[in-house]
Amino acid sequence: MRRPLLLNGFMATGKTSVGRAVAERLGRPFLDLDAEIALRAGSSVAEIFARSGEAAFRALEREALRDVLETSHAAAPVVALGGGALVRREQRLFALDRAVVVTLEAPVEECVRRARCSGEERPLLAGDPAGRAAELLEARRIAYAECHARVRTDGRSIEALSREVAAIWERDPLAVAAGERSYSVEIGRNLLGARLADLVGAAPRVVLVTDETVFSLHGAAATSALAPVQPIVVALPPGEEHKHIGAVERIWRAALEGGADRGARVVGFGGGVVTDIAGFAAATYQRGVAWVGVPTTLLAMVDASVGGKTGVDLAQAKNAVGAFWQPSAVLCDVELLATESPRGFRSALAEVVKTALIGDPELLDLVEAEAPTLARGVGEHTAEIVHRSIRVKARIVSADEREAGLRALLNLGHTVGHALEACAGYTRLTHGEAVSLGLVAALRIGVRRGFTPPSLAERVERLLAALGLPVNVAAEPLEDAARLLGHDKKRAGKKLRFVVARAPGAVETTELALDELAAETRALAAAS
Repeated sequence: MRRPLLLNGFMATGKTSVGRAVAERLGRPFLDLDAEIALRAGSSVAEIFARSGEAAFRALEREALRDVLETSHAAAPVVALGGGALVRREQRLFALDRAVVVTLEAPVEECVRRARCSGEERPLLAGDPAGRAAELLEARRIAYAECHARVRTDGRSIEALSREVAAIWERDPLAVAAGERSYSVEIGRNLLGARLADLVGAAPRVVLVTDETVFSLHGAAATSALAPVQPIVVALPPGEEHKHIGAVERIWRAALEGGADRGARVVGFGGGVVTDIAGFAAATYQRGVAWVGVPTTLLAMVDASVGGKTGVDLAQAKNAVGAFWQPSAVLCDVELLATESPRGFRSALAEVVKTALIGDPELLDLVEAEAPTLARGVGEHTAEIVHRSIRVKARIVSADEREAGLRALLNLGHTVGHALEACAGYTRLTHGEAVSLGLVAALRIGVRRGFTPPSLAERVERLLAALGLPVNVAAEPLEDAARLLGHDKKRAGKKLRFVVARAPGAVETTELALDELAAETRALAAAS
């Protein structure tokens, strides 16, 4: 519990009572944000509203919350927020990154009843309390949905609520803010048996999608965790070469024959190929059912399972058919990585390096310092690199769910990398190895075009080599790769958004004509 706990939600949902109980249970300080604002202003909230209006109150509220989130705490506090504290999305995304946000919920009539019984003056309910409450709840619907967890408080004791909220805080989940499709990512050890059934919930049917290799290693544990719902199991052949629409059809048919309806859940239990296929099957079966991602490889944990990009390959066009379909939850049990092949684990470190370059310079420093240890496989820093990588991706996806702008930065190294992967028939190179080569290509092209300092390109190339990843891009079939660049999904007409790096944590896109990029790619053959 290194981050503060923020209790959000409508007025009279129990934020203060539950917050005090959680703080007492865990021995943490408690802060009521409205009380803190009143103390700073020397006036009650009602007086601030009456004297200066809501806009002035919100400015004081933003300042007080920023102070909480930007302060280094010896013991992270529990904070009860006012009902409108996270309505502004910029403020909400900052809070989701810096804290664990739990939304407390109750029916609107119950909130109005509690508000009346409290005797407190509620300026926002003046006139028609029930009507105003309904309007406010509708206006704030997304603000309350974008959180780490939602907890109903009506008909439950403070003791039970404080226990549940404390457990959420202790799990320290990461949030992907996607409106009412928001979800949390849980990262830790031995989570499969402890948490999978809870995340699936009361679904009448569950379709467990995996591959034959993962099922042979971990299938018993997964089916045991899901035993109460007797899952329909679909074990696909492993490998990128099997990531096609035929695999999705196999899932559709199994779900239909097993009686799965719109209330069903799909569980994607495997590497990135499996989670991409399972997510796409969920997006399209019965016009969309919920799914849970349970990645079993490092690559899937730090990349494929988070963000809602689902799909399959179409011939040599990687992920050419798919949909944005966010999971309802993601569970990253790092114990599952103990059975991953050394090559697979090592390959995924290319995505970690990419992510660090995009948004976490400290992660880049950590990977450099621990490169020899990380290259050997799972170790003491594994959970941290997974957590930090997902935090960067969650932050970007929350700001740009459908890749309208910022999210395109996650494609650093992927343009040439995907082309080389396709040239290799999705078998000679792993995805991570292709990304390693793609990073080298992107950085060298960035140097040639004046974006990237040569020292950064050299630093990253040395790091990738130290991790045991391929860096000799000149030895690759660059002429063939150049011809495949037009298949890239970031292409718009005869131009393409290419991601370049200026410094760790400072990356951007630049528009290149396809023929220019093809020429730059061919020129890599002359590199030493």
